[in-house]
Amino acid sequence: MIRYVVIFLVLSLPTLTLAEINYFQLKTLLKICETAQHSSDRGTIKNIATQLKDAERPSDEILAEKYDDCLLAAFGKSNKTSNVTNLLNQINESATKLERDCHSLLTLAPTVAVTNVICKEILLR
Repeated sequence: MIRYVVIFLVLSLPTLTLAEINYFQLKTLLKICETAQHSSDRGTIKNIATQLKDAERPSDEILAEKYDDCLLAAFGKSNKTSNVTNLLNQINESATKLERDCHSLLTLAPTVAVTNVICKEILLR
């Protein structure tokens, strides 16, 4: 019985180590990107961000902020949305602006507003 427990522990150990390596690798990449940002090393920033862009965004807030900063420095925008509330606010603001624009179009050119697929849907609500 003890033999089976030892075998189980030995076989599960690489899995645990691999998970730790990924976390520490992520932290290391983020630290390198942060240092590259301070020294304005665009090549390193881009290289590290390319490695990070397909990785899952960290759940830790501090690491997530560094992750977003690195992608922002490399590509000009974050690959992942950092805050669902901000995204919902942007959607609501866009919808409100679109509704106002459709009503303005209705005033200026009613035929065009009614034939426009998007405005037609908004105006008929």
